[in-house]
Amino acid sequence: MTAAHDYEDMHHLVDRLPPAGVRRLRLLVQADPELAKFVQPDEAEQARRRPSFIGLGASGRTDVSERHDELLREGLDRPL
Repeated sequence: MTAAHDYEDMHHLVDRLPPAGVRRLRLLVQADPELAKFVQPDEAEQARRRPSFIGLGASGRTDVSERHDELLREGLDRPL
């Protein structure tokens, strides 16, 4: 078998999978340390991983450390 044949077979396999199967295949690839570097997380997944207050230190806002409780609550949408 050649690499081109394997590549074509994988395309046909993915085309035949139902949406749930594609998601499961993606999770399996992401779990493999050698293959994970080739998979880019989708936008929804990236949004879930980064809370809005990440990077706040570079935002230009002052007194970040003094107001950390307030800023965390604001980022988590919880009342004071």
